[in-house]
Amino acid sequence: MSSVPPRPGSSGGIIPALRLVVTLALLVGLTWLTFEVAPAQVDNGRLAIFLGFVLLAASVAGSLATEVGLPRITGFIVIGMVLGPSALELLPQVAVDDLRLIDLFALALIAMLAGGELKVGALRPQAKLIVVTTLMITGIVWIGMAAALVVISPFVPFLAELPFQGVLAVALLLGIWSANSSPDLTVAVIEEKHSTGPLSELILGVTIVKDVVVIVLFTFTLTMVAPLLDPTQSFSSAALLALGWEVGGSLLLGGALGWVFSQYLGGEGADPRSPFATFLFAYLMVVLVEEFHFELLLTGVTAGFVIENLSPAGDRMIQGIRSVAVVVFAFFFTVAGAGLDLGAVAQFGLAAVFLFFARVGLTRFATIRGVRRAQGDAHLEGYAWQGLISQGGVSLGLTLLVADRFPELGPNVVALSMAIILGNILAGPILLGRALAAPRADADGETA
Repeated sequence: MSSVPPRPGSSGGIIPALRLVVTLALLVGLTWLTFEVAPAQVDNGRLAIFLGFVLLAASVAGSLATEVGLPRITGFIVIGMVLGPSALELLPQVAVDDLRLIDLFALALIAMLAGGELKVGALRPQAKLIVVTTLMITGIVWIGMAAALVVISPFVPFLAELPFQGVLAVALLLGIWSANSSPDLTVAVIEEKHSTGPLSELILGVTIVKDVVVIVLFTFTLTMVAPLLDPTQSFSSAALLALGWEVGGSLLLGGALGWVFSQYLGGEGADPRSPFATFLFAYLMVVLVEEFHFELLLTGVTAGFVIENLSPAGDRMIQGIRSVAVVVFAFFFTVAGAGLDLGAVAQFGLAAVFLFFARVGLTRFATIRGVRRAQGDAHLEGYAWQGLISQGGVSLGLTLLVADRFPELGPNVVALSMAIILGNILAGPILLGRALAAPRADADGETA
């Protein structure tokens, strides 16, 4: 006998949605008046006002998103985009910059939560599936997106002005960049849906492993193609050493911090630790990562993985983070949305639409091939690709490396990638939510 899951957002109807819209409009209007009528009086407390405004606006926008059948995360991102520097400017660029430290703290907690979801016992049976699918997606999306960029290069102004070797270099960089998915968005949607089982484990495992692979390959490719983009530059082994320091150091630091904290948490019979200890641990991680120039997401995932799998009390830590996850997600994704440049859509809109659909198609094809080759079941084959579309802060961070390395070309590469990210960051959570809600057929062909 089949069961049909309830339709998301069907409980409220149009009246609650309208109430949320009015509430959001009043909140925006009140904040605007605060800064317009009495700017001098609120200068000293601007950061606190922005923080409270972000959390309140995100809460209402998230509830509105669920009313219309969308993931709560989508509401957080969209309200950030609307309020940010590219639209209403209620969150000006200076405010977004001021909130970055808290944003990093939120990312550290999200990364620890992602690592805590990677339980060795649950992942061991899926190890082959995760590795094969990751390699298949990385290779196919890299080659396919690089080819797509070469094909449309005559219609993209800054690419049309480059010689072929320059176009090839940008295509190789954005090709491997396109293989990246967003661990933070993936964790947020899985937590929101309270999803467990093989599908969510596969999606999260592939996302995190692929994130590490793409960071390494992107940095390596950036070093290798440098002479194609700038003849004055040459291959430097120092860049590879810096890459090894960043990745290896992140893994070692995360592992060491995770082991120390697992000892602090104690065993099953130990007294429960204060949740503030976890927050202090996350803050310490942010400080050390900034000091040593490591990758925060990779460090946090490693620490969370070690804590969960080494300490019997690891589950308590994960539950502590989950208890404040909605607030953390609301802040992090609203600020992330505010940081997106909507002007990039106008500049590279048509190219971005083409590349967005090319990436979706290639990801779907590669995921199906990878799951099939690893002998995964039909449900994974049909739905896993939908959880691998989202992109986020790590993806943007990678393109910023291009801007740092090639100041003349970099801004155009960042703008093009920003236009593509806008589609991925909005469509990704929706597709993942649909995949996690899809009924799974049992052995007799019935759905559960």
